[in-house]
Amino acid sequence: MPAEEICKKQLQIVLDPEHTKCSICLSVWHDVVTVAPCLHNFCNGCFSEWLKQCQEKHSSILCPQCRAVVQFVGRNHFLHNIEEDILQADSTLRRSSEDIVLLDSHASIKSPLVISSGRKFSRKRARAPPDEENAPCPQCGNEYAGFQCNQSTIHLQCQTCGGMMPSRSNASVPQHCLGCDRAFCGAYWHSLGVTGTDIHPVCSREILKPITERSVSRIPFLVHEKNRHEQDITEKCLRQMGRSLQDVLSEWVTKMNNREIGKTRLPLNHSEMINPQTYVCNECYDKLVSFLLYWFRVTLPKHYLPPEALQRQDCWYGSACRTQHHNEEHARKRNHVCRPTRGGAHM
Repeated sequence: MPAEEICKKQLQIVLDPEHTKCSICLSVWHDVVTVAPCLHNFCNGCFSEWLKQCQEKHSSILCPQCRAVVQFVGRNHFLHNIEEDILQADSTLRRSSEDIVLLDSHASIKSPLVISSGRKFSRKRARAPPDEENAPCPQCGNEYAGFQCNQSTIHLQCQTCGGMMPSRSNASVPQHCLGCDRAFCGAYWHSLGVTGTDIHPVCSREILKPITERSVSRIPFLVHEKNRHEQDITEKCLRQMGRSLQDVLSEWVTKMNNREIGKTRLPLNHSEMINPQTYVCNECYDKLVSFLLYWFRVTLPKHYLPPEALQRQDCWYGSACRTQHHNEEHARKRNHVCRPTRGGAHM
């Protein structure tokens, strides 16, 4: 058989929907999460409620299906795709919109959770015990701000330093970036006055903080789809206007908060909830800056543009153009900070 025909063949796998059902609600998974080490799967909302009940009872976290001790739980994006394929193939398996809203309201698993081993710590101690390196986080054995981990405490792993912190819905500061749902520990430990050690790393507070507390002096690499020619033009526009990058961003954050611009193009999770006080990570802040500078450029009066920019024609595909990423001449000769006039993008 010719190689071309072999490449075109598709692998079809028959999957019984019964094997894709949550053993708690007995329906096809919704926003599926997987627990370890047993690797059973549940709806995010269902397992989140199970976790909540176990924590309230201060009991060990056992798998609802096989009763194995759970050490880890996280969202399973691969199975989520299978979940969607099954529901598309058989619409009778879909839940009602009311059920989905209810499940989503219960879902609390945003980033991977590490479950404590169950080992208890003494509340009263003058110095760290010899086996402190086995403690998941500084609050496993020490009380800060009236809280100390116990045998049923769920832990989050920081996406920057890899350190652990207790998962607390009532913490004084957020533990997750609202833009990507990933966990970062710097803001949490800083609010408690905890510093990092070799045993318990703590990342910088600068990693996760409110939008209003952030400042930027240079255009991030992500801006204008990484097109350096468009970035140079934006810098020239700022100089022509006599304004700083930070001044412009502050103005457009206010415009966004006042709904003077829509958020549909904002490439962040929970975009409608984003406001100046929202805690976001560095990467998500760069995405926000890119979004705001796009609107700054498309609404900018043309007399602020440098002569070389005024002579260019708009690219049909606008900022969605793919050719600008691998064709230097096209990236330079066409304006890509514009609304697309054709569907789809260049290859």
